[in-house]
Amino acid sequence: MSSVPDIPSEPVHPKDWPKHPRKKMLMTPLMATVGAMLAFATVVFMVVFLPTTTFEPEPAANWRPLTDQEMQGRNVFLANGCIYCHSGFTRPQDAFAGQYYVYSRVSEPGDYTGPGETPNLFGTIRTGPDLSQAGGYHPDDWHKAHYDNPRNTTPLSIMPSFSFLQDKDLAALLAFTQSRGGKEALLRTTAQQIAKQLMLINMGVYDPQKQFPDLVQQLQDKGVYRPDGKPSDKSPSGLPWMAVWMMNSFERSYWLTNDPLPVTQENLIRGKEIFMERCIGCHGSQGDGAGPANQFLLPNAFNFTDTSMTGVTGPFASDGMFYYRILVGGHGTAMENFGTRLSVEDIWRVVLFLRTIQNGSLKPDAGVPTVDMWTEWTPPQPMIDYIDAHPIQDGPGVNTGAEEDDPFSAAASWVAPGMAAGDEIFVGGKLPMSQALLTDLIRQTYFQKLNQAISESQARGDDLPEHDHLTSTTGLVFHAP
Repeated sequence: MSSVPDIPSEPVHPKDWPKHPRKKMLMTPLMATVGAMLAFATVVFMVVFLPTTTFEPEPAANWRPLTDQEMQGRNVFLANGCIYCHSGFTRPQDAFAGQYYVYSRVSEPGDYTGPGETPNLFGTIRTGPDLSQAGGYHPDDWHKAHYDNPRNTTPLSIMPSFSFLQDKDLAALLAFTQSRGGKEALLRTTAQQIAKQLMLINMGVYDPQKQFPDLVQQLQDKGVYRPDGKPSDKSPSGLPWMAVWMMNSFERSYWLTNDPLPVTQENLIRGKEIFMERCIGCHGSQGDGAGPANQFLLPNAFNFTDTSMTGVTGPFASDGMFYYRILVGGHGTAMENFGTRLSVEDIWRVVLFLRTIQNGSLKPDAGVPTVDMWTEWTPPQPMIDYIDAHPIQDGPGVNTGAEEDDPFSAAASWVAPGMAAGDEIFVGGKLPMSQALLTDLIRQTYFQKLNQAISESQARGDDLPEHDHLTSTTGLVFHAP
């Protein structure tokens, strides 16, 4: 077998050529690290540094400075991680999007400028409601019950308890919560405060001279204040003044409206289910107003087992009035509005069920509510006489006396929506109140609070806009709680 001779191969390159240089890595670990750091720094510079140093929009018309206590509350809010569950901005698609109190307006760039907004509290998630406009939608006592244990006011809430807060920190946090929403929040908070004061004067709990000393002095000088008056004193219509004020804290069209749903066991069962899910925190599992939140509330939650004049058989306990309270909330009380969380039919079902509580439908051994537990409400004759003497007038603003562009008149109409322009009611039998007087009271109180915030901000050395801008009511709207 013959062998094939080796055929010499041609050299790759001549022997006298220099060797190829050793290959080196073009992107070293050091170069990759430096490049990554430069890229990150560029992003931070453009997204964080530039906006925070160059973003200087004019303050929004609704912006106002925070008081010293509100600034302290802001620190409590941040220190306790509230920002992890509650955002602080609204978008156009959020407005009135089913959240029951937080979307009265859409946020503007000018809301987040000036003292008290650095760093901003945009938040990262909305596990809980957005709080950017939350001020004034609940009175302070509701918030106290809520922070103590959110299940006190909202049985289905997943928010943790903040009962560990010291009184000073809790007061500051409440003040900051009520400040969210700028001037509009201040107006709502003012209306809430005055509604509560008038309610408790009407109940004989508060003394008008201690709540409104300047106003009482003016009325005494005019000779129209009644120092010896009592809530039980009869009005010209025959109703006690307490009942007259309570009636006028509802819209008149609801006074004698009857429940349109039939009294069936199915409707009563559904009404009880809703009551147990949403109402027992304040009104109690027995409906007697002794829920866990009640220790914080003034006035106390309504007692549905009470059959006195101030209870479920009284002149201001009609079907329509219960419906109105559930729909829009209680003016001057901690009662929430459920108008965007419950259907019309479900609210009326709750009203049907409320009229069974006095007959034991919530007792531990009661079982399923039955039709024979329901009690019909009959309006007392003095109430009918009052309605006849104070007829409802048609047309926007006619019955309330509110001017369309006056936020203080709108707030007064929220406090006493059943009061006509010419009505005069002696709150608590002592304090004469009319739409015009109530409007002036809200206006004066609002500007006192606003000027206090401005003064404290100036004392801190804050750079504020011109005073006319801060005290202007241009664009100020009263969004009802």
